[in-house]
Amino acid sequence: MPLIATPAIVLKVTPYSETSKIVRLLTRDHGLVSALARGARRPRSPTGAGLDLFASGVAAVRMKPQTDLQNLTGFDCTRAHANLAGDMARFGAAAALTELALKCAPAEPHPELFERLAEGLDALDRAGSDEADAAALSACWRFVGALGFEPALDACAVCGTPVAAPVTFSAVQGGALCKAHRGDGERHTKLGEADRDALRALLDGRWPDPPLDARHAASHRRLLMTFIRHHVAEDRPMPALVFWDRESWNATSS
Repeated sequence: MPLIATPAIVLKVTPYSETSKIVRLLTRDHGLVSALARGARRPRSPTGAGLDLFASGVAAVRMKPQTDLQNLTGFDCTRAHANLAGDMARFGAAAALTELALKCAPAEPHPELFERLAEGLDALDRAGSDEADAAALSACWRFVGALGFEPALDACAVCGTPVAAPVTFSAVQGGALCKAHRGDGERHTKLGEADRDALRALLDGRWPDPPLDARHAASHRRLLMTFIRHHVAEDRPMPALVFWDRESWNATSS
């Protein structure tokens, strides 16, 4: 049973017995890993220190062949992302992002997905209150893009014909549509030049200029959720995405 050390991000933590935890990790070198952290719930446990939701660090895992549950022997936390617990909308966005990793990341190593998740959580953690919506949307869109589902904005998603703003955007078809592919009865979204530029900025990891107000952030969030349901979720329930949308809307409506 080789002992490996790999950069890892904690996606899920489940209590196991009175003293231990089962954790789900996205690792850079070994993909998704489930591991038993024995004694992690004990006070002053070296294994459990920093082993919290959204934490980034280096995991020491004893890999066992032909089993789905490995042994976590240590976790050196390098970034706890403590600010994500500061408000419900920000926590919900981080939960939605890690849910994408839990349910949609491949089992095999995918370093780009790992980097996108790490960058997204870091951006959410350090974003100011006026940047949190953009940080959350950008993190999720960039993770979706790394999965291979980035939406088309400048050419028809069906035939590749160049399109200009305002754009008819179809979450079902995968992005912008030309005139020839708009008349299928599906409900589309109109993106003016400013909205298309904002979405392009989010896909590139930039904050839109001008910044998104609450109404536009909600619209972009709904567009993202619809896109994910059609292209990424594959009928899997995504409760964290629903929670994020509800809590973000509550926060902007209160």
